[in-house]
Amino acid sequence: MKIDPIKYAMNRGYQILEKQQEALDDGKITEAQWFNIHNEFFTDAYLSTDNPHAQSGHGGDETRWRYSRGMLLEAIHKSGTFLDVGCANGYLMETLHKWLAGSGLEIEFYGLDISEGLAGLAKKRLPHWQDRIYIGNALYWIPPVKYDFVRTGLEYVPLGRQKDFVNHLFVNYVAKNGRLIIGLYSEERDKRELENQIHDWGYNRTGYCEKSKTDNEIVSYKILWIDRD
Repeated sequence: MKIDPIKYAMNRGYQILEKQQEALDDGKITEAQWFNIHNEFFTDAYLSTDNPHAQSGHGGDETRWRYSRGMLLEAIHKSGTFLDVGCANGYLMETLHKWLAGSGLEIEFYGLDISEGLAGLAKKRLPHWQDRIYIGNALYWIPPVKYDFVRTGLEYVPLGRQKDFVNHLFVNYVAKNGRLIIGLYSEERDKRELENQIHDWGYNRTGYCEKSKTDNEIVSYKILWIDRD
């Protein structure tokens, strides 16, 4: 299959996601099977390496990790609790904690992942946080408490369930005066497709951050966030 360079720049796993979505839309697989395929594919891919960036879904080095994931610091404006939905091996939690050192903010990190293998790796890597790392499907899972910051990607669920996913997180995960952070995601620089979609679902973003991808002139890294007043 020919690779679409723009789609590949936005998400290197776009082909498997499109194939899954097509099978779901055609009734060839159920939603439960979609999650099973998604879980198995990405767990195997992430655990096939001992590189902590790759185990967290990033193909670059530490400099590129800091350049892109460091954008999330723009959304952390107060002390509180932070849940990383789709935490994988826990590397994002670990590095955000390091980057916040000296900021004056006190953040308690928690993680959630659908993959037992990845969550188990996160617990092994971060034994001091092992009781804060949960296993569950975020579309259905209900957390024991609500969090001041909840970070997620929308690619964790089928396209037709993304609105339900955002609603579920916003109502059941985000504390009063808390913040739902969507991203890091990649999108063509001049487009605001995800932001427009979120608006159509009844949410207005309260913050936004964008950085050019160093290896692509068309695609940018982006995050946006929605506050719960």
